[in-house]
Amino acid sequence: MKKTIYGIALLMVLSNTAFAQRATVSDKKAGEEVLAVIAKWADAVRDRDMKMLDSIFAEDLIITTYDGKVRGKKEELEVLKPNADVKTVSVVNEDVQIKIYGNVAVVTALTRMQFVIVGKEAPVVMRYTAVFAKQDNRWQMTALQASRVSPPKAS
Repeated sequence: MKKTIYGIALLMVLSNTAFAQRATVSDKKAGEEVLAVIAKWADAVRDRDMKMLDSIFAEDLIITTYDGKVRGKKEELEVLKPNADVKTVSVVNEDVQIKIYGNVAVVTALTRMQFVIVGKEAPVVMRYTAVFAKQDNRWQMTALQASRVSPPKAS
């Protein structure tokens, strides 16, 4: 009887291990796909590529800005439209963490953006949490919450 119980326990452990390995491979592939979308998003923000941004943002996108305001896809695209007074020089994501839950990905990252606004340099550092959902075989952003990060104080 003990051998049977140990045998069943061993099978359960081995089957869970095999399942975890399959899930990990799937999650890794999904994570790589999401990372590629994040890179396209950064480039599209920098280049003010409205077509790319439109494809990355889900129709029901909801964004909570650093100052607590909420806006949707239409409003976000309006904010990111090319503007003669604002030039985005760079958008760099650091410390990117991706958690995959089936067809949903939760992403956290630190983003460093460099702008030139009416001729003056304006660096912005933000930490964000974004939610992506795989719909119609592609990853789209469905939610974003951003918080400003204070620049380090001079010593």
